[in-house]
Amino acid sequence: MISPISCLSILVIPLLVTSLFYLVSNAMIEVKADFALLDSVCQKSEDYDFCMSSFRGDPRTCAADRNGLVLISIAINIDLVEATIDRIPHILKSLTDPLDKKRIHNCLTDFNDANVKLRGAYTASSARSYWKVIAFIRDVASKAIDCDGEYKKSPPIRQSSISDETFKVTKLTDITFAVIDSFIST
Repeated sequence: MISPISCLSILVIPLLVTSLFYLVSNAMIEVKADFALLDSVCQKSEDYDFCMSSFRGDPRTCAADRNGLVLISIAINIDLVEATIDRIPHILKSLTDPLDKKRIHNCLTDFNDANVKLRGAYTASSARSYWKVIAFIRDVASKAIDCDGEYKKSPPIRQSSISDETFKVTKLTDITFAVIDSFIST
């Protein structure tokens, strides 16, 4: 008579072996974000050093494939946009000029819109709908440019108090485009 333990071992051992081969075969197929992948992606961006430092500064990068890199670039941008949104009310309190208040308030609207677009891009990237990602990311870049434009379209011409952030948002959108471009060219 066969014991219940030996029956279980007959069923469990083949399952374990099969799952082990499955994991090994998937690991061989999926390319993770090693230096060569990051280098090829960042070579396509406008600022190689910014691209490399952005990905290397994120702990998720080492386990990411190309789609993961798209998601990470969007997530980094979401973090930046949300931090800027949180900072703007403090900037508003320090301003006295009504035109400066109007300008930064318009930037707040632009950044809130950009945040919505970034979340849409993240969802689209999760579904691997890269044409939708491109459309969302293009809108995000436009919102950052619109914010900077608030300070340049009429006197007095000034630099925005969040110009560093708008510059980084556009650089991060460029990185997202570079990662998507790396899909196309491979």
